[in-house]
Amino acid sequence: MSSTPTTSRRLWPYLAVPAFAVLVAATIYLGDFSRADGGTGGSADESLPGSQAGESELSTSTLQPTDEELRLAAQAQLQTALDRAVGEYVAGLEDENFYAAVAVDDGEFRLDVEGETQYDTASIVKVEILTMVLQEYGTLDEVPGWLLARAGQMIRDSDNDATNEMLYGGTFDDGHEAIAQAHIDFGLEHTNPNETEQWGKTQTTSVDQLRMLELALYEGVLDAEQVEFTRSLMGDLSESQQWGVSAAAGEGETVWMKNGWDTRDVMGGEWIVNSIGVIGGDTEQPISITILTGGSYSLSEGIERVEELARIIREVIDTDPYA
Repeated sequence: MSSTPTTSRRLWPYLAVPAFAVLVAATIYLGDFSRADGGTGGSADESLPGSQAGESELSTSTLQPTDEELRLAAQAQLQTALDRAVGEYVAGLEDENFYAAVAVDDGEFRLDVEGETQYDTASIVKVEILTMVLQEYGTLDEVPGWLLARAGQMIRDSDNDATNEMLYGGTFDDGHEAIAQAHIDFGLEHTNPNETEQWGKTQTTSVDQLRMLELALYEGVLDAEQVEFTRSLMGDLSESQQWGVSAAAGEGETVWMKNGWDTRDVMGGEWIVNSIGVIGGDTEQPISITILTGGSYSLSEGIERVEELARIIREVIDTDPYA
């Protein structure tokens, strides 16, 4: 899918401010007219006491919305569009068992639908596990070779045995306690471990997963070399993993992502299908997208729905709210 070119988001202030000023000027004019006809006994051309001072004290800056006010208004417009688009899509499926929670961040705007509602991670939690291990060793050179190999299998192939070795293979004294602490240390405010050691049943939110993408793919918790390693894995998934957020990418855009899927007995065997990732990650304006879904009849149906949601999210975030 080719993305729609994003028009300039800097045109709005130059359109909005003159319009705003005209509106205020009209208000002042009407106010002056009613005052002249108010029975004060003064002639129309007489100056009211203090009128000159009032005119000079009127600061044009008070008539202009600030950049932040303009941005917040634009974000509200985009949020409304995302609410409507996702809501219409889900309603159109006519599947009462299906749910979706999504979030997106392009560096200027952060939007979400059900963004703080908790759902199972399935294998997207592997991004957090990789980040935990890399942070624990401090530098990439300190990570044992066998563990780097397991990291590749865990991310590129979504191998569960490799994941168990990453988490429970000796890096941490207690892997279950370690991942519970990582949720706190990483600032994942609405992410909680399962009561058992089943990492795939970790509960998370789409907003928390935006945070996790930032930590794993940009310097801060990890250093530059570790970040490059993470990007190399999430940007080179095996063929069977080539679905999800990538459906919203345009031709030639870099994508770093991780998918997760599982069935749940408590859902009657229906599928949880999730995808998180960054589009255009090596550009100045990367787009982070997280999608959590459940209730699909099959994995293929879940993938189809996730990819359509990704395209919807991309279309909304690419819209210029200042135009």
